[in-house]
Amino acid sequence: MEIKLKSVHTVKDLVISAVVLAAGIGLYFVNAGLGVVIGICGLLLLFFFKTGHKREGEDIVLRKKAIDIAHHCRDSVKGFLDGKDVEPEIDTNENGGVVRIEIYYNAGAAVAYAQLFDFSNYTYVPATEIVELRGPRAEKLIAKL
Repeated sequence: MEIKLKSVHTVKDLVISAVVLAAGIGLYFVNAGLGVVIGICGLLLLFFFKTGHKREGEDIVLRKKAIDIAHHCRDSVKGFLDGKDVEPEIDTNENGGVVRIEIYYNAGAAVAYAQLFDFSNYTYVPATEIVELRGPRAEKLIAKL
C-alpha cells in the first residue's frame, strides 16, 4: 500500500498568518496601500503556508526534516529502512554528501516515515519507498536527527 502524505496547517502557521493579516488591517489606517499589500500577504499565507504533514487517514501531525548525509552512511540507513537489525549511521559532517534522507516524524507519538534518495544526474532519485516506522525503531531514527 502506498503511503500518501498531505500538507496541513499547524497552530504556528495560523498564528503567523493571523498576525500578518492583523498587521495589514492596522496599517490600512496609517497607509492604505501598504495595509492592503500586507493584508493580501496575510491572506495568501493563510491559504498556502502549511508546514505540517499528515498521512491520509490518520490525525497525527508530522514534521519534515531533509538531511544530506555522507555516502558511507547509505548502506546502514538503507538496511535500517529495509527492516534489518542495523544501527542507522547519520553523518552530515563529510563534504560531498550524495545521499538524502527525508523524514516525516512525530517524536511524541513515536511515528516516522522515511525515504532515502540517491543523487544522480543532478536530481534526487528514490532509493527506497516511503517506509513507516513505529515504536522503538522510529525513536531510534528520530534520536539520530
